[in-house]
This record gives sequence, structure tokens and C-alpha cells, in this order.
Amino acid sequence: MSPILASGRAGNFLRSLLIIAVLVLTMRTVYLLWFFHTPAWTSRPHDIRYCGGWYERADTPDVTGSQARRTAGGDLKAVMRSPVLRPITAHHPSSACPQYLFAKVGKDVYVTYRATDD
Repeated sequence: MSPILASGRAGNFLRSLLIIAVLVLTMRTVYLLWFFHTPAWTSRPHDIRYCGGWYERADTPDVTGSQARRTAGGDLKAVMRSPVLRPITAHHPSSACPQYLFAKVGKDVYVTYRATDD
């Protein structure tokens, strides 16, 4: 007999863990969809809020670290984490907000985000 179907303490405990896991995953998915408009299983949200404005994903292919540094105009530093806990990097030559953000999605793979004109 399956431990989940078993009666008694062990079966109740396993069923409780299963129910809690499903609830946690469901609530995380709802949270990410509601606030960040991205499902939990993607590392490429459509837009990111940073520095008082919105950055939208550029319609360009993924770039390498050297291409990202060239586009940004210098070295990249982590400035925040994406909703799915991946690092977001940017180049800050001054106190102004950067034009581009780069979300790291692989070993040397970045997704480009461009500041929107609000």
C-alpha cells in the first residue's frame, strides 16, 4: 500500500506535507503572476520595475556577458534580483538610472531590458 494512502500518523503526515507543498507552489505562482506578470517557471519576465521606472524586455536575442558590457558601456554589477531570484545587472557610471538592465539566465547568457519612455 502507498504511504500516502496509509491510515494513521504516517499517512496523515505525508498527506499534510503534500497539501502544504501544493498550496505554497500555487500561492507563489499567483503572487508572481499578479505582481510581476510572469509565471514562476520563466526566467524572462516581460517587464521589471527598477530605479523608479519600468524596463521592458528588448526584442533582441540573448546576449553574452561581453556583449552586455559593450551595450551598457562598462562593467556590470548586480543591482537586484528578478522575481524568479536570478541576478539583474546594470552599469552605473553616475547617479542617473541606467538605460539598460541585463537579467542573467545562464552561465554567460543575459536578457536585455530597456528603459521605457513614460
